[in-house]
Amino acid sequence: MRAPKADGRRVRGRLRRTELLTATLAVIERDGVAGVSHRAVAAQAGVSLASTTYHFASLDDLLVAALTWAAEDLTAELQERVNEMGARPADELARLIEHCLVYRRGRTLAEYELYLLAVRRPALREAAAAWLEPLTEIARNFTTDPHKASLLVAALDGILLQSLIGARPYNKDDFSALLTLLR
Repeated sequence: MRAPKADGRRVRGRLRRTELLTATLAVIERDGVAGVSHRAVAAQAGVSLASTTYHFASLDDLLVAALTWAAEDLTAELQERVNEMGARPADELARLIEHCLVYRRGRTLAEYELYLLAVRRPALREAAAAWLEPLTEIARNFTTDPHKASLLVAALDGILLQSLIGARPYNKDDFSALLTLLR
């Protein structure tokens, strides 16, 4: 028996949704969260305004989906790096953090703007908390102590934020020292 044929509309809908989420992050990167509107995202994605409102009825829906998607994307990228090369998770996590701060700094800044917006927008709090879960799972590769794993994620947040605002340059040695402390 053959597998049922994929519904082309659903596939196109998922692709459009991803385009809109990517465009949302690009708008935030360029203009900050304050610049996000259905119209701005539609223009960035090169689609009609109706397309954005069809997929995301409210701005909160759009921002929650963007934060959730960004977290899933970052987690998938790290898992892919570790699985592809059979590399040590610590090495790949350090490389990914450097990649986020050097090669995709603007997107990382956009993701953190969304993450921090949860302080003022209750609709984002669940997505912000969910952002921590996959990272905490990855941190469990470095320690069996759940408390230390959550501390590692908190420390990584601090390193990323301090690097984004220019308070300290990212240094791989800091990451190694952090892992040593938390083992």
